[in-house]
Amino acid sequence: MNILVTLNSNYIPPLTVMLRSLRRAAPELSLDLYVAHSSLSEADFRAIENSCDLRYTRIHPVSIAPDVLADAPILKRLSKETYYRLLAIEFLPQDVERILYIDPDTVFLRSPESLYELDFGSNLLAAAGHTSGWIERLNHLRLHMAKGSRYINAGVILMNIAALRKEVTVHDIFEYIARNAKKLYLGDQDVFNGMFSGRIRILDETIYNLDEKTFSFHPEIDLDWVASNTVIVHYNGAYKPWKAGYRGVLQNFYFEAADEIPAPCRLTRMERQWSA
Repeated sequence: MNILVTLNSNYIPPLTVMLRSLRRAAPELSLDLYVAHSSLSEADFRAIENSCDLRYTRIHPVSIAPDVLADAPILKRLSKETYYRLLAIEFLPQDVERILYIDPDTVFLRSPESLYELDFGSNLLAAAGHTSGWIERLNHLRLHMAKGSRYINAGVILMNIAALRKEVTVHDIFEYIARNAKKLYLGDQDVFNGMFSGRIRILDETIYNLDEKTFSFHPEIDLDWVASNTVIVHYNGAYKPWKAGYRGVLQNFYFEAADEIPAPCRLTRMERQWSA
């Protein structure tokens, strides 16, 4: 299974928790972990190594030139690293045909194999939606999304890399950002929705991308249901369980993963360099 994360050093602690939770949920799953960054240190990668049993995993650091997305709109809660998943078609090896992008502020409660192996059909991506009502309609209007599509959350995306490479180039992505920069209020998430709406397989958000808002909108499920059915819990937004003032009820899943003691590791590293 191919996994992609993109981050700076601020998100190393939650990433290590996410990786521990993945190993606990799928202890013998064979993984290739691609870490796209522009500033991580050797100490950061040692922290990643020490968080996992890497007998079944290879880490592939992907160093991206810091100025690649110099003109992209950067918001207070979005770093330039969040845009790197848009460049995956360029920096991933040619033999990678699909990859699961996952935000570091997530935890796995069950194995993601069912998600990873789904049939794309003619779709380029698979992701869950977190909006509805007037917010959904507003997103459709400002991004000119396809009729019948849904605005997706970009924190968990299964990417059909083979198909994307046939239909879009990094130049196309740069041009889209340049043309629409003033209305990309949510950064690369808006780019995914604006460029690929109508070609996205919509996932069940209670299973594959459960956040606090989604949990509150589904009174038919409780924490026991989440523990038995949900694959990925997502701590998106301003409130994080590792910070004071967290608002919600899903934080215990994070703390359970954080308390896991990492098993001894063995690292195989493939260095990759990409720049514009």
